[in-house]
Amino acid sequence: MSVHFAFRQIEATEALKAKIEKRVDKFRKFITYPVDVHVMLSLEKLQHVAEITLHAEFKSMVAVAKTKNLYESIDLAAKKIETQLKKEREKHKGHKQAHKVARPKVAAKLARDVGAVLPHSEKKRA
Repeated sequence: MSVHFAFRQIEATEALKAKIEKRVDKFRKFITYPVDVHVMLSLEKLQHVAEITLHAEFKSMVAVAKTKNLYESIDLAAKKIETQLKKEREKHKGHKQAHKVARPKVAAKLARDVGAVLPHSEKKRA
């Protein structure tokens, strides 16, 4: 995972970079593929803005947070990206399970109380 920083009207300090690295590092538990993360911190009037863009293989995720505290903005934007990653992971996780074929013993046990007739089942036994 590569992280890129951009600071607009804000001084780039090591404490800010460490905070961002720590927060972005939590994304690793949701993804196993390489991603690019772009973090832009800016100041608009009295609001601190944190914008995090995550470029994955085939999808980009963007989160923007505006608060009076810069660290709170970073946390909120990272939380939004985590929510998007969780949702994406759950979509793919459930899709795989729907196409798996049950093992024969488990399928027979589950179908015991169902009186369905399977077509062509007699051909396989003969």
